[in-house]
Amino acid sequence: MHDVAERFNSQKSRPRLFNFSKKHNVWLFSTAILPSTSFGFEHSRRSHLRQPEMDMSNPAAFVNAELLHFYVGRRVRALMQVVRSDGGVVIGKSTDEKQLVVKGFPPAPLTTFVEVFGIVNSDKSIAAEIWTNFGDSIDMFNYNKLCQLANGELKYLFL
Repeated sequence: MHDVAERFNSQKSRPRLFNFSKKHNVWLFSTAILPSTSFGFEHSRRSHLRQPEMDMSNPAAFVNAELLHFYVGRRVRALMQVVRSDGGVVIGKSTDEKQLVVKGFPPAPLTTFVEVFGIVNSDKSIAAEIWTNFGDSIDMFNYNKLCQLANGELKYLFL
């Protein structure tokens, strides 16, 4: 291993190896001087492997029907059980068992449970921007608890 370190350290265009601990014979690469194409490290820098940037400029709060009045004019996300869909209005039951009205044009067909992202109107309805089908079975109780925690004692974790 010492021969390898000497060979790499003698070439300025190559990464340098440093003996971190003589006792344990631990070798480290100096990452400050690694070119992006050495030893396969370019793989970690490819843009298609990076996670997309999250848009945190306008986060959506988790809400149920009871919490809507706190968010008039703001972006929210809510889960509902679809009761009926009439044209551009979907009426459903929120996670807190109250009626929820969502305005917009959902994708067809809707499943039993749908999460919507949208802006809360003054009449306590939601103008939907994004509709996500959640299937025909979901634990509404746990989602309601999430809404309560996200607007209560753990609010700092969500917004």
